[in-house]
Amino acid sequence: MFPRVITVRQGERTYRYLAIVQSYREGGKIKQRQVGTLGNIDRYSDEEIMRIINKLRGFLSDDPLGTANDLQTQGVREYGVPYVVNTLWGRLGLSDFISSRLSDRQVAIDVDLCTRVMVLSRLMAPRSKLGVSRWAERIYLPGADGTRPDVHQYYRAMDYLLSLKEELEAHLYHRLTDLLSLQLSMVFYDLTSSYFEGGACPLARYGYSRDRRPDRKQILLGLLVTEEGLPIAHEVYEGSTTDRETLPDAINRLKERFQVKECIFVGDRGVMTRDNLEALRGAGFRYILGYHKRNRLVSDLLLERYRDLGSYRELGKGGVRYREVPPDVVEEDPEFPEEEKGPGVRYILCYNPERAEEDASSREKALAEAERELALLRDDLSGERKRRGRKLTQKGVMLKVAKILGHGLARFFEVSYDGKHLAFSRKEEAIAREALRDGMFLIKTDCSLPPDQVVTAYKNLFGVERAMREIKDFLKLRPIYHYNADRVRAHVLICVLAYLFEQWFEVLSRRKVAAEVAQAEAIPDPEERKRAVERARASLLTGRRMVEILNRIKAVEQVFAGKRVVSVTRPGPEQREVLSILGVTPPPALLLPD
Repeated sequence: MFPRVITVRQGERTYRYLAIVQSYREGGKIKQRQVGTLGNIDRYSDEEIMRIINKLRGFLSDDPLGTANDLQTQGVREYGVPYVVNTLWGRLGLSDFISSRLSDRQVAIDVDLCTRVMVLSRLMAPRSKLGVSRWAERIYLPGADGTRPDVHQYYRAMDYLLSLKEELEAHLYHRLTDLLSLQLSMVFYDLTSSYFEGGACPLARYGYSRDRRPDRKQILLGLLVTEEGLPIAHEVYEGSTTDRETLPDAINRLKERFQVKECIFVGDRGVMTRDNLEALRGAGFRYILGYHKRNRLVSDLLLERYRDLGSYRELGKGGVRYREVPPDVVEEDPEFPEEEKGPGVRYILCYNPERAEEDASSREKALAEAERELALLRDDLSGERKRRGRKLTQKGVMLKVAKILGHGLARFFEVSYDGKHLAFSRKEEAIAREALRDGMFLIKTDCSLPPDQVVTAYKNLFGVERAMREIKDFLKLRPIYHYNADRVRAHVLICVLAYLFEQWFEVLSRRKVAAEVAQAEAIPDPEERKRAVERARASLLTGRRMVEILNRIKAVEQVFAGKRVVSVTRPGPEQREVLSILGVTPPPALLLPD
């Protein structure tokens, strides 16, 4: 039986009646007959029709359609970031790469799935591998529903992944070159350290600590990134390795693994020995190096000579100013070290007003703190303040003074002690000389780029330093839970992979903003142009912020009429904007569970 609407015309009017019709067979033919009528259908409201439908459904012993009472929500899982990473993972061809490289091994675990989950954990909620195995229940990963590796599988996946590291870096570089139109004409190199809570790892050694924890053993991480901050290669070294020892590895990677024939290498002077510079030249690479402004003969000499900022040029609208030192000044100056000269070598002096304010503020805080501690020591010695313990000897007093005035502050104070009284005062002349160097830095290069482009390139090195902070802070490189050297290296590899995705997000946002700024700057009206440029620049989203926005997209697991369904929360304006920037289509409203 089925409902049918029967139309009846009476004069100028038309009436529609709802009838119940039954089909039956008679003499081999199918016929129909009306078994009932519900009257004029146009006189029923939608609510009345629904009541009729629900009343009829009440006679069913097993209702396949279900009602609102049959809908049960079982849980909500995070879906936005897994969905986007899964999409970009496919564009990078990572699943095919991993499976093809492991096809000739007897691998009993899903290395690709374990790697994706560990990368997602680094992006969304960094934790130990045991924590990852528990946290994985909170995400909905397309294609892996119901598959939950245990902690031992994550460990084994790390071992397999590390064995593919060099091939993986080359694969990612070539894929990103296609996807993002990369041109590796300039690379940035920097190092950072990360200390261990324990000391059992063979890589852990005492060395120069950028974490200011010389009491802890550490590892050293060297990172090569593009101009836009995308990591392309990294290496983990023993913690006692000096900066300059790491550079030959970086040069070899660029030359051999990535087949880079011509490139400008950007880094700090600390990694550049004479041998390293020769190695760069031998590889056909140029360099842009930053000098520390203090305790360097070259920087002291030039900064002293070129104090007049009126002779400097302005770099764009950021306030940074620069001046290139004439080549003949360098070549003909007898005080200039011969080893710092050479054909094509150039020096550029720079001034950053924002950095100058920071330098002045930082110095004043350090001077004030030193004065406070010296005053306390003076009061202790004069008896104005009660002090516990034995009386300090004259040597003990001077040792305490030396400790207070450590980190280069001794040259700013005049201190005297006659065995009874401690006196101190600032050396205002020395402080004034130091103030002349606030915000100043020096660049050395052998490339042929115009000086403004050289300065811009070196300023971008600070983006690499930010990348290091991101890896350690945002991706939680520390604490390092592994003590096996290869597991530590694999852990860092996972962190760098996660940072690649986070930085990829930001690169696409920066490119979008740059295009909008270029359009805005073409607006004729000055006021309107200024507002449009400010709006465009204000729309920049960091990779971290984009991850936070995507995290609001959830997968809702439900059971309806005995069947499991997964619905996706509707992306809001911010989520749609991020998806658009990344070139990823919004997820479907309903997912089919595996």
